[in-house]
Amino acid sequence: MAKKVDLIIDLQYGSTGKGLLAGYLGVLNGYDVVVNANMPNAGHTYIDVQGNKMIHKVLPSGVVSPDCRYVLIGPGSVFDIEQLAMELEQCDKFGYRDFIVMIHPNAVVLTDHHRNAEAHMDGIGSTKQGSAAAMVEKIMRNSSPGKSPLAEQYRDVVYGSTDGRATVVTHDLYRMILRQANKVLAEGAQGYSLGVNQHFWPYCTSRECTPARFLSDMMIPLPYLNAVYGTMRVHPIRVGGSSGPCYSDQMELKWEHIGQKPELTTVTKKQRRVFSFSYKQIDDAIWECEPDAIFLNFVNYDQNTADKIIRHYGDLIKWVGVGPTHDDVRKRGDGYDQE
Repeated sequence: MAKKVDLIIDLQYGSTGKGLLAGYLGVLNGYDVVVNANMPNAGHTYIDVQGNKMIHKVLPSGVVSPDCRYVLIGPGSVFDIEQLAMELEQCDKFGYRDFIVMIHPNAVVLTDHHRNAEAHMDGIGSTKQGSAAAMVEKIMRNSSPGKSPLAEQYRDVVYGSTDGRATVVTHDLYRMILRQANKVLAEGAQGYSLGVNQHFWPYCTSRECTPARFLSDMMIPLPYLNAVYGTMRVHPIRVGGSSGPCYSDQMELKWEHIGQKPELTTVTKKQRRVFSFSYKQIDDAIWECEPDAIFLNFVNYDQNTADKIIRHYGDLIKWVGVGPTHDDVRKRGDGYDQE
């Protein structure tokens, strides 16, 4: 099998710039297939060179690749049909329209029933988008008529709601697109430290956030993996509220301590909690995720700390982020370094 899949993962708690890196690499590398397995509790942001801002909860940010022909929504996905239609309309508006969205039949369609089931999850910092409830319904395997949450039961609704831009395909067709692809960009969601088997249960998400899990959720064979690209930020964040503790070599900060305005989460618009950098966090993530290269984002927040991090991890850090747009991604040695 050809090694043709580049996978983006988050090495911290999320919101490190996966969408930004995905858009940047999409434009740079020209992937013909982009794939993800998102749930509605994660939103990825990309601002292109024209200043167009795209926030995606369903589509991968790599749709901006000039060679993108197929967008795959993996079997581990949970998605809202109306949100998908909105994102496709936005892509059309900004000129990204030369692709077809193909949804695996085992992806799950989000409904108000799922959202209502999580409405009172106030004690663990949940985004309460219905992601876990939707997956539980799939896992319970109630296949009685009219009860299945799987996308295959919504084929006509998906096709009609998106004017034919998205379609629920067969397992075999989904696999064929992957098999025939030249270069694939796979986008993970949320962050390694939020994995359900990591340090912070129950203050976590409902699945693991590792390369192994993402590849499985996207139905990508392991031998296809070419490279893992990790993302991290100088001051990692968690969602606001009672979202749990941090690593032993880390402390919670206030936004004014680092001279920045408070950030809001992409999905819930709550003020984020901000922390000092944890080397233990990244070392744990590197051990399990084995990134081939790392994108260090938000170096503009704290240049001194950024320089220390770059010296510590050396050539493993390939790109840095100095702002929110495509042009704010810098390749090491190309206009930015710690010297």
